[in-house]
Amino acid sequence: MLRLCIGWHFFSEGTKKLSYDQGRNEWRVDFPAEHFFRGATGPMAGLFKGLLPGFYDWENLLAVPRQSTPLTDQQRKQRQDWKADYTARQKLAESEKTPLPIEFPEFAPYSVWADQIVAGLRDKLRAFTNISGITDEQDAQAAKLFVARHQQLAVFLDAETKAIEEYQHQLWRLQEMRSLGGAGEIPFRQARVAAKQAETTGLGSRLVSEVRGIERGFSAALRALLTPEQLGNSSLVAQVDSSLADSKERGLEWLKLGIACGVTGLGVCLLLGLFTRLAAVGGVLFLLSVMVTQLPWVPGGDAKFFYYQLVECAALLTLWASSPWRLPGLDYLCCGLRGMCCPAKSA
Repeated sequence: MLRLCIGWHFFSEGTKKLSYDQGRNEWRVDFPAEHFFRGATGPMAGLFKGLLPGFYDWENLLAVPRQSTPLTDQQRKQRQDWKADYTARQKLAESEKTPLPIEFPEFAPYSVWADQIVAGLRDKLRAFTNISGITDEQDAQAAKLFVARHQQLAVFLDAETKAIEEYQHQLWRLQEMRSLGGAGEIPFRQARVAAKQAETTGLGSRLVSEVRGIERGFSAALRALLTPEQLGNSSLVAQVDSSLADSKERGLEWLKLGIACGVTGLGVCLLLGLFTRLAAVGGVLFLLSVMVTQLPWVPGGDAKFFYYQLVECAALLTLWASSPWRLPGLDYLCCGLRGMCCPAKSA
């Protein structure tokens, strides 16, 4: 019963991470591994966060602790002058029917990060148009797609200015809370720091997820420019996919696939009673890798899953230490068949 319960838990959790895309007629991995790795705490946090795509160094350019203060007269005048100048240039561009260069205000809390993103989009555009086999017409279409995504990014970030300022202010508050004496020892302060850290992580992840969607949409739109004849050229398609892909994102996708398949496979082995000892060891190692990311005694750690996973580890070790081939399952059948084929020699 213990083996079946744990096996069903692993199997159900593993299959939850897989979903079927009817539009593309394919299976895909769908679970927020990035959010899990980014929220890791404790001694292994650096290792897990190192697996994530940096996404234009947002943790250093966007996640900047900054206290929200009322604007000074000089800052207010700077914003008004910039808006008036940009509006005038926009009207001039409309009258001359020329495209207006999209700009990010220097005083915006996201300006440096936004410039990095635009540079990355421009690199994708350049890599796509430099591929041999891409026509001049496709080059022009790709340039229009770049301008559209640039504009989409500018509109989104402008609408999220208040949210970004609030996010940076909450990071400043978190920094202040951690600097207080006893923040790591007093229980109620630990809880406040943990709650604030979870809040800021959620805000940052939402902003990055939205902008990453803009970038992925741009890559998908560029790939959609390929004609059916070009799609039949495997070499050209490989060059396009390579120019649009991020190596760390590919690595993360493979890691997610490995986790989903591994957890599902462990559940199947435990349900069928096949290679029970090996599956028990694999289950313990997997659970330990999850537990070390959220240690309850580390400030900011989330103990929501730690203790039940600790109990599950103890149950798996019990299965490993017992004689699993005596339990109903494929191990029992294999052991019986081996005894029939190769009986023990009598003394």
